[in-house]
Amino acid sequence: MSDALIQRKKNESEREIVLRLLEHVETEQSVSQERFAKRLGIAKGLANAYFNRCLQKGWIKLRQVPKQRFLYYLTPKGFAEKARLSAQFLTHSYQFYRETRADLVALMREAGKLGHACGAVLGADELAEIAAIVSEESPIEVAGFVSRQSGRKTILGRPVVSNWSELTGADCAVLATLENTREVFESFCAEQPAIPVFIPKHLRSLVWKRSE
Repeated sequence: MSDALIQRKKNESEREIVLRLLEHVETEQSVSQERFAKRLGIAKGLANAYFNRCLQKGWIKLRQVPKQRFLYYLTPKGFAEKARLSAQFLTHSYQFYRETRADLVALMREAGKLGHACGAVLGADELAEIAAIVSEESPIEVAGFVSRQSGRKTILGRPVVSNWSELTGADCAVLATLENTREVFESFCAEQPAIPVFIPKHLRSLVWKRSE
């Protein structure tokens, strides 16, 4: 992955955390840094750093209430920042969906031309969901999803399994995850060396740069 792409993903992640924090402060009557950290799956220390950052920016403030308690609340400046981040996040999400969808459509057509009729998706996150949607209009049927980390049982009616052997009929695999991409790819190739894996363009740098 290029340094520019790494930095872009880091910036996007930081913006999303700030947006979720501002939403949390706006909607929760009793704001807890610990509860916010658990909701996002981040360390409590990191959550504290983001709360301090938002306080310094003037997006949120603390006020004292009875019984020596303090409550966070959103400032007018915070409302404006939340609206800006929300619009930005939706725009980026749509662009990501559009580009990923086109990439996966081309990939599945390529697999079909090579004689494959049924595949398994490696992953169970939002990228895998897009692959499932795309398969409805492609020559490749999705037998299911292979993911050892996901707690999901199905995606769009198809099973999520932890091992390839639990699926039937699949003759190829499509890599479609943004979580531990290289590890997922290398682990699958080590276990199923005879199964071809089709990799979307925007994931190839995550795989090849480290595995070459």
